[in-house]
Amino acid sequence: MKLFKNLTLYFSCILFLGPIEIFAAEETKYIASMSGVECTACKKTIAKAIAKLNGVKTIRIVKEGKKNHRLEVLTDGSHELAKADIVKALEKAKHYKILSWMKDQP
Repeated sequence: MKLFKNLTLYFSCILFLGPIEIFAAEETKYIASMSGVECTACKKTIAKAIAKLNGVKTIRIVKEGKKNHRLEVLTDGSHELAKADIVKALEKAKHYKILSWMKDQP
């Protein structure tokens, strides 16, 4: 009898609430062009600041030209990152400029 009551309650919840589905967020990659990076210490400062943002997993900074660098931020997909989030994270070091920001589409 107890099993019947438990099953009835279970199916009533599904009928009333609908099936519960759990989705895992997919990793998301963001790409930016930035200026103001002059040395390895700059890269460490930038990475340390951005790593504090929710969902950030990996940060990569690669020289792209004489004055510009490419910033790649890989997240767990749980939070959307905007250019404003990165700018705010770097607000103490105003000489770093985010020139462009985009979400990488697979």
